[in-house]
Amino acid sequence: MMNYRKRNIWMQSIGWLALYTFFFSKSNYFQETGFAAISSIFDIIFLFVFYLFTVKYLFVKYYSRGWPYFLISLLAVIFYSVLIFSFEMNVLRPYMVHPSNEPPLFFHYIRRLMGVVFIFIVGTSAQLIEQTNRLKENEKLLTEEKLKTELQLLKAQINPHFIFNALNNIYSLTYMQSANAPESVLKLSEMLRYVFYDCSKDRVPVTSEIRYIENFNAFQQMKSPYTQNISLQTDLGYGSIEIAPMLFIPFLENAFKYSRIEEIEAAYVNILIKNEAGKLTFTIENSVPRDNKPKPGSGMGIKNVKHRLKIIYPENHELTINESDDKFKVELSIMV
Repeated sequence: MMNYRKRNIWMQSIGWLALYTFFFSKSNYFQETGFAAISSIFDIIFLFVFYLFTVKYLFVKYYSRGWPYFLISLLAVIFYSVLIFSFEMNVLRPYMVHPSNEPPLFFHYIRRLMGVVFIFIVGTSAQLIEQTNRLKENEKLLTEEKLKTELQLLKAQINPHFIFNALNNIYSLTYMQSANAPESVLKLSEMLRYVFYDCSKDRVPVTSEIRYIENFNAFQQMKSPYTQNISLQTDLGYGSIEIAPMLFIPFLENAFKYSRIEEIEAAYVNILIKNEAGKLTFTIENSVPRDNKPKPGSGMGIKNVKHRLKIIYPENHELTINESDDKFKVELSIMV
């Protein structure tokens, strides 16, 4: 905003200097240099006063009223041009050099009138441009605030959903008197720390998200007497990568829910996270039992993450979801 104001002041200064140069060169063609310089200064002073009158009073007070602005402005233009013309005729004219081919007095008035009209148009245009820029700036601020609020609400939806699922898992382990129940509480504690503390930030290390997935997988594994077919592969290369938190988790939960991996020994969930040239790709594929009628990807968690992606990575993500009778696959790519 400060740079814009400085640029605006410089542009106005250059504009008034250019206008003075134009008046001086035109007047000096017929008049002596000293008189041309002084009369041009008076011209600039009169027009500058009218410019300020236009932008500080006329536009501010009457523009929002519509046509009365132009009616009042017309009267102001006529009155002010008569004022300048009178000053020229009564104060400056006695010192003028009058050439033999001097135009009639009416021409002098038309010249003053056109000058005032020009300044009025410039002043009104400048105010309209400034008003438009101000509206755009306010709209930008409102949009940013709206997105910030929307993201906070979307994050808030994650926590209750996670807790509900985690408590259900612990309840199941406790109900079955599983020896893994105490370990599940410790893993839940670590997962909660990530959800409540790390996820309050705009960005988290992708390694933290992966650690959460590892705990989630271990949590799920405790619920079955057999070894579940869960695969997690990562290839992040070198360097630290940060992403928006909890982007992968809804797809992870969706995969476990609809594969029914804790009930069906042949079910599987395969996860791959890799980074190639600044493009982070998350791929998850799970089996879908033929009798599992609900469609994967139709829950609130998936809609939530799609919405977050549009807000956080509007032009920097690609989400592909492929469904078939026995398989469901999600591939999410993010430019990081």
